[in-house]
Amino acid sequence: MKNTGLKRINIRIPAYIQDYYKSKGEKYSVPYTNYIAMVLTQIYEKEEEKELFQEFNQTVKQIKEMSEDVTVSEMMIELQRIKEMVEE
Repeated sequence: MKNTGLKRINIRIPAYIQDYYKSKGEKYSVPYTNYIAMVLTQIYEKEEEKELFQEFNQTVKQIKEMSEDVTVSEMMIELQRIKEMVEE
């Protein structure tokens, strides 16, 4: 499980980058440090989505190799059935 505690970090950035994020933060009425934190969080989430998508693709390829000539729609139907069985 991921540690969801908040951490404070100190970073050094050029003044023009700080000014840029200050103006962006003012646009959304938040401190620029909060805006930077939001941007970093979005970057992290996009990277996590990419990794999950790659893992999913790899899993689908493995399933396809094991089951030979099955379409993705057939796999999705079977996964839905498995999900329903688990929920019961």
